[in-house]
Amino acid sequence: MGAWNDGKYSHIIGYGIGQYYENTKAELSKYLKLDYLFDRKWEESDKKEYDGIALVRRSDLIKFQNALVIVFTGNTWIYHSIQSDLNDLKGIDHIHVDEIIGRNICLTGKMLREEFPDGIYEDGRNNKIYFDRSLSDKLMVLFQGSNNVLHIRKNVLIENLRIRFGNHGICSIDENTEIIGAEFYVADAKIQIGKDCLFGNQVILRTHDAHHIFDMETHQRMNHSKDIVVGDNVWITSHVTLLGGAGIGTGSVVGTNAVTSSSFGNHVIVAGVPAKIIRENICWSRDDTEYFNRSCLEECVWQNALKYL
Repeated sequence: MGAWNDGKYSHIIGYGIGQYYENTKAELSKYLKLDYLFDRKWEESDKKEYDGIALVRRSDLIKFQNALVIVFTGNTWIYHSIQSDLNDLKGIDHIHVDEIIGRNICLTGKMLREEFPDGIYEDGRNNKIYFDRSLSDKLMVLFQGSNNVLHIRKNVLIENLRIRFGNHGICSIDENTEIIGAEFYVADAKIQIGKDCLFGNQVILRTHDAHHIFDMETHQRMNHSKDIVVGDNVWITSHVTLLGGAGIGTGSVVGTNAVTSSSFGNHVIVAGVPAKIIRENICWSRDDTEYFNRSCLEECVWQNALKYL
């Protein structure tokens, strides 16, 4: 719907009452008050209210005129399903909660450079981005929550990078790193990437699992978020997944399709699922094997490895 004005509506109804509602309701309350709540799971229930707010059924929605429905969901396909449902109801407008509270705005490198020429972005939920003017257009940043910080230093080359923050995440990418294609998921932990690194295609860094896992006996959480640290001059090849707790030492290489949450030292090659060390005491060059057939490091055009030995 875009712009909205709750003053023109006689009734305001919340639709889709689950995790997303619980996560956003406090922030929404700064803007408006919900008159009713609706969710399909209550269609056959005798429940009369939730969270101190009266419940309505779908049959009740038909009776409303001049009503605004606010949709709470973090899943695109569920939102499309709800939109289809609401489009059949006349006299009712709808909007996603994110459009009201200003959440989930996708920031691109181009947008950041054009709208924040001083290299600092900050929003009302204490999310911050510090960036150099060399920032690539192909960066995409999505803030799901609050209190996150992103640092991108100078001359970071990005062909395709999407960073999705939850809450209390920190991500830093140091200078002269090149990222061909990657997705970072950061919440309650940090991703730290050093200088002169190279990331291949379809690389995933995730500080957290998508859902909680608990011990059966103690009911205590087992899978808390953990940091990911990538040293200087590291080559992460294609289809690699680094999970919370992963550490890749300076001058090291991670082989194609590797998956790990372990920490490794400097100048090693790690590969496999789960990844393990397959070679020690190595260094590498960005010279392309399709073009060159070098015999020793000193013949290479790209000799940055020498400063890390």
